[in-house]
Amino acid sequence: MGLRVNFLYNLFLTLANYLVGLVVFPYISRVFGVVNVGIVGFVDSSINYFILFATLGISTIGVREIARVKTDRERLNSAFSSLLSLSSLFLIIVVVLYFVLIFSVPSFETHRALFLIGSAKLIFTVYSIEWFYKGIENFKFISIRNGVVKVVYLLLLFLFVKEKNDIELYFFLTVLSIVVSSIINIVYSRKFVTFSLKNIRIEPFVKQVVYIGTYSILTSMYTTFNIMYLGFVCNSAEVGYYWTALKIYTIVLGFYTAFTGVMLPRMSGMVMGKELDKFKEMIQKSFDLLLSFVLPVIVVGIILTSHLIFVLSGSGFEGAIRPMRLIMPLLLVVGVAQIIAIQVLIPLKQDGQILRASIIGAIVGVVGNVLFVESFGSVGTASVLLFSETSVTLYYVYFAIRKQIISFPFLLIKKHLVSILPYIAVNALLVVLELGSFLTIATAIVMNGILFLVMQYYYIRNQFSYKYISMALQKCEILLKR
Repeated sequence: MGLRVNFLYNLFLTLANYLVGLVVFPYISRVFGVVNVGIVGFVDSSINYFILFATLGISTIGVREIARVKTDRERLNSAFSSLLSLSSLFLIIVVVLYFVLIFSVPSFETHRALFLIGSAKLIFTVYSIEWFYKGIENFKFISIRNGVVKVVYLLLLFLFVKEKNDIELYFFLTVLSIVVSSIINIVYSRKFVTFSLKNIRIEPFVKQVVYIGTYSILTSMYTTFNIMYLGFVCNSAEVGYYWTALKIYTIVLGFYTAFTGVMLPRMSGMVMGKELDKFKEMIQKSFDLLLSFVLPVIVVGIILTSHLIFVLSGSGFEGAIRPMRLIMPLLLVVGVAQIIAIQVLIPLKQDGQILRASIIGAIVGVVGNVLFVESFGSVGTASVLLFSETSVTLYYVYFAIRKQIISFPFLLIKKHLVSILPYIAVNALLVVLELGSFLTIATAIVMNGILFLVMQYYYIRNQFSYKYISMALQKCEILLKR
C-alpha cells in the first residue's frame, strides 16, 4: 500500500480519535464542569502513567521490528510472540503495583471507583497491538475499526451521560471502547500472524525496549506525570484548566502525528535498503509539511485562545487561557522532535541519543515541577512542559546537525515565518471586530482556510499540498467548462 494511501488512512485514524475528542470534550465540559473535568483528567493521566511502565518502548520498537520482518512469516511470528510476551511480563508487575497504590495512596483512594474501572484500560491497552498493524502497514483495518468503535461510543455517550454525577458512567464507556478495540485487534491479527510460545526470543528485544521505554518514562516526567503532580499539589480546578489546554493542543498535534506514524515503518525500510538519498529527501519533505501546517495554527491558536476555550469548553474555563497560550508553540517544538526522533534516530537505531535527550527533558521537568507548579498551578505546569520539550528538541537538533545526519532547513523556516504575517493580520482583525466567540471561530475557520490554500499555492508551494490543490483547481475548471 502506497505512502499517500497509508497517510490518508492514518490521518483518518488520528482524525477519528481527535475529532471524537473535539466533540466529546465540549459536551463533558458543559455537563461536568471544570472540577469534574479535572478529576477525570487526573485519573486518566495517572492510568496513562502506569500504561507507560506496562508497555515501555514496545509500541515504538514493535513498529520498527515488525516492519523489518513483515515479509518473512516465520520471523514475523517470532517477533510478534516475543514482543507480546515481553509486554505481558511488564503488565503483570505493573498491575500488582497499580492495585496496591489505589488502595493505599489517599489521592488515589478518593477516586477508587474510577481507578477500578480504569484497570481495564491499563490491561487492554497493552493488548491493543496497534504497533503490529502499523508495522505491517495495515492502516486501513485500524482506521475502519477505530471509526466504527468511535461512532458507537459517541452514540452511547450522548444517550446515557446526561448529568454531573454520570462521571463514572462516562469513564466506563470510554474504557469500554478501548477494550472492544483491543479484542477486535487480537482476533483479527490471527489472519496475519500466529502467537506461539515456541517462537519466543525475548533477549534480542530487551535492551531496545528498555532504552526506548526509559525514554518514554523520562519523557512522562514532563508530559504525563506533571498532571499527576498538579493534582497532588493543587486542586481539581487547576487540573481542569491545564487538561483543557492540553486536550486542545493534542487534538491539533494529532493531525501531524498521523504523518509521522506512517513514516516510521517506511523510513525503517529505507534504512534497511540503504536508500539514503530517499531517506534524506523524505526528511526535508517532512519539515516542509510540518512548517506549512503548524505555524499558521500556532498563530491562530494564540490570538483566538479565549474564543476557542469558550466554544470548546463553555464558561468557567477561563483559567485555561494562559496555559493554552504557553502550550501552543509546542506544536512546532514537538513536531521537529517527532521528525528527528521518529523518522531519523529510531530507524537509524540511535536509541542512546533519544535516551540522553529524555534525561535532559526529565531533569528540566522535575526541577520545574518542584519550583513552579505549587505556586503557579496550571500556568506553572504549562511553562514546565514548554521548557522541557524545548530542551529535548534543541538536543535533537544539535546532535543531528553535528553528526550531519540531516541538513536543517533554516531557509525553509525563514520562508514560512514570512508566510504567517497575513494570518496575524486576519486574526487580529477578528479580535478587534468582537463578533462573539462562536461567530469569530466560524469566520476564522473559513478565512484562515482560504488564506492557507492561497499561501500554499502561490507562495509556499509545498509539494504535498500544492499537488492536491492543483488537482482540485483542474477539476473545478473542467466542471465550469461544462
